[in-house]
Amino acid sequence: MTDISLLAQTAYDTGIDPITYATEHVIRSHIDVWLGWPQGFTTAALSRRILGDLLDAGWTPPHLAPEPGP
Repeated sequence: MTDISLLAQTAYDTGIDPITYATEHVIRSHIDVWLGWPQGFTTAALSRRILGDLLDAGWTPPHLAPEPGP
């Protein structure tokens, strides 16, 4: 099991689908905050916050096959 946040683990343990959790609780909360943040907050900062929360919720980056050597 991957180390994930307590909120994500609780959601999964109670039967909430990981996609639903991510869209309704992680991404949506960042969009809600984004719409209310001061002008200096950038999309780069928002995307890093979303990625951090997704990783905290147990998401992992895809495993890519190594590029073929010479």
